[in-house]
Amino acid sequence: MSRFIRLALVAMFALFALPALAVQPTGSAGWTNDGWTNSESALFTGPGHEYDEIGTVGGGLRIRVDRCSGLWCQIHAKNLKGWMTLTNISFGQEPWRLFGKTPRFPVRYGGPVCFYSGSNYTGAETCFSGTRTIKDLALVGLDNSFSSVKVGTGSVMACRDRNFRSYCVILNKDIRNLEGLLNNGITSIRVY
Repeated sequence: MSRFIRLALVAMFALFALPALAVQPTGSAGWTNDGWTNSESALFTGPGHEYDEIGTVGGGLRIRVDRCSGLWCQIHAKNLKGWMTLTNISFGQEPWRLFGKTPRFPVRYGGPVCFYSGSNYTGAETCFSGTRTIKDLALVGLDNSFSSVKVGTGSVMACRDRNFRSYCVILNKDIRNLEGLLNNGITSIRVY
């Protein structure tokens, strides 16, 4: 290969590949929640209230989560960097808190809820009676295995992460095909 061709290939790589590599964000994508009161979230120098507060962060802000320690996460966004409580962070598609932007209330109590491994209520069926709570479906061999759900006369809260963290939705009606984040992605449930 001639020297000119090698130099041309290196120049093309630098022109196209390096800018793409340079703009790749670090950390996990997330959102700041607006909490229950639409107030701002405090940002601290370390993982806890005993650290200095360095400012506040508004709700609905796109952030990157660098790391978490217990119930605190180090975040950054634009010119902000610090620690905030995990309860003020959403890892869903939108800046929703625990139940999502438009929860379907009220919850209904009593009926069994059945999950199916396939869409349109096909595949393996797993039913739970009312008042059943499972914080980590991996412990019972059912993590990330549901694609549809029949709630009958009951309700269920289904969450992507264990211990009801991150993206959760209250389901009050039968769902033939669970939406993107929950389809084969449910890790914790609370049946009402």
